[in-house]
Amino acid sequence: MFNRIYIFHNRVKKSIAVKNQVMALLRREGFILTKVNPDIIVVIGGDGTMLSAIRTMEEKNLPFLGVNTGSLGFLPGLLPDEIHLLPELLRREEQVMDVFPLLEVVSTTISGKKFTNYVFNEAVIKHYHPKMLEALVYIDGKPFNYFTGDGLIFSTPVGTTGYAIWAGGSAIHWDQPCYQITPLQPNDNRINRPLKNSMIIPADSKITLKVVKAKFRSASVACDGLMVSKEYIEELSITTSNKKVRIMRAREQSYFELYRNKIIDKQVSRYLEVTDEELG
Repeated sequence: MFNRIYIFHNRVKKSIAVKNQVMALLRREGFILTKVNPDIIVVIGGDGTMLSAIRTMEEKNLPFLGVNTGSLGFLPGLLPDEIHLLPELLRREEQVMDVFPLLEVVSTTISGKKFTNYVFNEAVIKHYHPKMLEALVYIDGKPFNYFTGDGLIFSTPVGTTGYAIWAGGSAIHWDQPCYQITPLQPNDNRINRPLKNSMIIPADSKITLKVVKAKFRSASVACDGLMVSKEYIEELSITTSNKKVRIMRAREQSYFELYRNKIIDKQVSRYLEVTDEELG
């Protein structure tokens, strides 16, 4: 049961209107709206707003409940016309929660500065300028690949339906204990033999990447869309973190149904059932 609620929202006109409705409803129902010691964070927006809320509030170890005012909404659990359900959902003794592990990403710059980020969707390493990235890839401390190409994406299972899937990666069910590495435009020729396809990595494995001639390769790293440092990156390590994010849902939801609705059909109404005559 949640009584103290923090509302996190974007600045889109529709989101602000929905926020005002949610706040008025929760106040009428006796909930406390506060940023001080909340029990849960209600996020109004789309997947991007949910990621922003997770980045901002993740250290508080609180659950998130989304109201989708965006275009896709793989993470939010309610639609704007369902906000009347909020009081009942927040008062439930037992909640429907999806629990997602984060990736720990440690980036080391050419001057030796280290940045640690916790990634919900993906970390991406690319080059700043139109140069090819060259990097030595190690898995669990052992040499794996001399990569040449535009870059690499490291995705959590839930993050594989983001950048990675459009770069040719696979979608991974979010219950699986693993993460994925996806190459971006690998430069495969008679000299180079880079990783050419996405690879699923066990959750307990560590990937280390060392940029070749890092001072000249201008490599940059972005975690969930935000650049880690303007200084060039020399080394990167990826591991599964013990930290987890809890996303509350209005109801039990099948991953495959959600995937079909949000990724394949993109919320286009379509009947999958056909008659025997149509099957012919």
